[in-house]
Amino acid sequence: MEDIPKLNEQLKSSLKGTKLENAKIGIGGMTSMNYDTRDMSLADYHLVIALVLISVFVTLVILLRSMVMPLYLVGSIVVTYFASLGFTEIIFTRLLDYNGLTWATPFFSFVVLVALGIDYSIFLMSRFNEYSGMGVMERMILTMKNMGGVIFSAVIILGGTFAAMMPAGVLSLLEIATVVLIGLILYAVVVLPLFVPVMVKLFGRGNWWPFISSAGERGKKEQ
Repeated sequence: MEDIPKLNEQLKSSLKGTKLENAKIGIGGMTSMNYDTRDMSLADYHLVIALVLISVFVTLVILLRSMVMPLYLVGSIVVTYFASLGFTEIIFTRLLDYNGLTWATPFFSFVVLVALGIDYSIFLMSRFNEYSGMGVMERMILTMKNMGGVIFSAVIILGGTFAAMMPAGVLSLLEIATVVLIGLILYAVVVLPLFVPVMVKLFGRGNWWPFISSAGERGKKEQ
């Protein structure tokens, strides 16, 4: 596959000055098809990442009335995704002795994991915004107490659903399910209980920038 561009260049240079100089030339075969599939999937992958992150960010800004919270929420799910992808690659290449992940794994696991992770973030931060008139830490602790069970229940149910894909025997499905399972566990056990509260405490009233005035006082204990 890595030699396909070199072959294309060699063909072009070899046909210069001949009757076929302006002819349309293509390389056939399974290797060439795989090369074209990889190129198309990478282009779609980058486009999908951009569109998904932008649309999720805009949605969070509207729902949470903030431009700060969406930034670290989107950032947290992206970090979770790459960590999950890394763990999955270690499992399949180091432990199961595969050459690597299939082209479909990063593409589809990103869409699924971001959608699920952002749902949990919305559950958490929407409830956080409902508690006004108290300090940030009090609000976050109360939010975690009330929403922790809901989020963990959702993770268990969805985790079981994706685990059911594993016996299918299709490598791409197996890898996607692994990425999503690892990502859900990381997000529910590490990111939401630890990273998000730290960021909320760090920004204080700045969490609602630039809608602080429209959001009301939200309590004078926000700092």
